Amino acid sequence: MLFVAIIGLIVFLLAIFSVMYARQTGGGWKFLTFIAVLSLIVTGFATYKLPFWSFNKTASSESSSTATSTSASSSSAKLDSSSAVFNEGSQKKAAATTKLKEDSILKQLKTNYKDMGTITLDRTSKTFTVTPTNAKYVKSLKIIKKYPSKNTKAITTITDNLESLSTSLKKNLASGYTIRLLEPGTTDTTLISVKDGKVVTNNFK
Repeated sequence: MLFVAIIGLIVFLLAIFSVMYARQTGGGWKFLTFIAVLSLIVTGFATYKLPFWSFNKTASSESSSTATSTSASSSSAKLDSSSAVFNEGSQKKAAATTKLKEDSILKQLKTNYKDMGTITLDRTSKTFTVTPTNAKYVKSLKIIKKYPSKNTKAITTITDNLESLSTSLKKNLASGYTIRLLEPGTTDTTLISVKDGKVVTNNFK
């Protein structure tokens, strides 16, 4: 196309000189003028088709595409950031709500078990622990532990009560919480434990 452009330009210049000469001599200047215009059109078309113009158009198209892609990426990043902030806020709110529920239930359990012993909550392991401290209750548990076959009814009563309490925790708090009764005179030996309404550990037997 560069060669065509050069040829067209030469033809155009020759045609101009010919027109000027023809007008001065009275020759066929109209025909030569037509040739000059035609050569100008050919030159312009060939010049437009040169790689420089094609490159500019391609670069412009790529630039537009890149800008659109960048804009989309930026919008996506903003959405991801907003989503992260929203999720973080929701998690904090859920954690605060859970803590309030735990505190409320722990307070109620302390009231219910005050005649038997103390009760604590390990929030990390989601475990409520009953530590027997009442002398009569401690004595009863030791006897039951020592003679389980003679105290099956008492074991059943303790088990049913803990299962009922565990089911209530699952319903009013959340699943995954354990309620356990420590063996009297120990600091971390489980006598019986129940999670989500089902017995996990039973050392009465």
